[in-house]
Amino acid sequence: MITVTFHISCKKHSLTKTRDVVSVSKHNLRLFQSEEYNEEMIEVEVGSEVNVLDDVKEIYEREFSEALAEYNKGKRSDRQIPDYLEYVSESKKNDVATEVILQVGDKEFWADKTREQWNAMKPLLRDQLEYVKEIVPEFKIASAVTHLDEDSPHMHVVGVPVATGYKRGLSKQVAKTKVFDQERLEKIQDLMHDFVEHQMIDHPEIFGDETLKPKEKGRNSDFSKEFYLRLKQQEYEKLEDKCQEKETQIEALDGTAKEMKEDIESTVNQYVDSVVNTEMKKEFMRYATLENPKTTLGKLVSKAFRTFKEWWDKTKKPEVAEKAKTSILQKLRESQAIVDQRKEQQSPNLNRNNLRPER
Repeated sequence: MITVTFHISCKKHSLTKTRDVVSVSKHNLRLFQSEEYNEEMIEVEVGSEVNVLDDVKEIYEREFSEALAEYNKGKRSDRQIPDYLEYVSESKKNDVATEVILQVGDKEFWADKTREQWNAMKPLLRDQLEYVKEIVPEFKIASAVTHLDEDSPHMHVVGVPVATGYKRGLSKQVAKTKVFDQERLEKIQDLMHDFVEHQMIDHPEIFGDETLKPKEKGRNSDFSKEFYLRLKQQEYEKLEDKCQEKETQIEALDGTAKEMKEDIESTVNQYVDSVVNTEMKKEFMRYATLENPKTTLGKLVSKAFRTFKEWWDKTKKPEVAEKAKTSILQKLRESQAIVDQRKEQQSPNLNRNNLRPER
């Protein structure tokens, strides 16, 4: 007996943010170097061959632009949602997209199959994809890629589950938990189980007399080994992204610490220079005012200062003294004018007091 897989991405493997879609894109489209994978052995059935996130953005534009415009109408700019995809990615309340894995059989079943039998599985996976579109029309397919370079042929489907009729927020929203609730998921898997069962009967050249294992209730899917490996690859890529983010933060902190250190050193140096210059001037004046200097330096400074003082007394001192005298006299005159004015204002009151009759 062999298994059929219709697995919905969930928990830590959910596509909660746009960067999760980028991570899935790297794996699904083989956008990284690996000895285990072969880019020539994958086929893109739906979407671009470059970036799954761009395909998801197209779905958002087509499905939500009208509802978004209606929601934003009449609202203040700070309450509007400029980009619904970014809003969902940042809110963490919903997954931005959902990934489904379609697979029949596991590594053990496909180990002894020929390349022709592997290739014969491609149109069957396409038919399964079309059937998914039929039974889950709310699941808008953005990307579908068939892989033949792992342990078994399978298809990765990335889409956006859409629901309507909301009273709060947008009238139409991305809604994984509503489209793929437990009851609906079990129904979908039952339908897929029956569909694959008929495929197996119609293609004995691939499946021979194999039968399909009954679906276990409560299971999201029967996992194959290669699917576990793929999940581990996604976890590794997410850890790499987090490490890179932390390294960037550390570099930014190092840069800030370096700037602070440089600012402190500059402030300290300026203060030291100010103190040194002040002490230098004091020391110079001490030498300059010595009456009988003993050292060569003292004699040199004292002589220079006497020469400077003679020049100052003859040329600059009279001019500076005159300006200082004029300024002081002007301030005295202004002060006297203010005093006289106040006396005048007070004198009428004094006269009236003197004219009052004695009682």
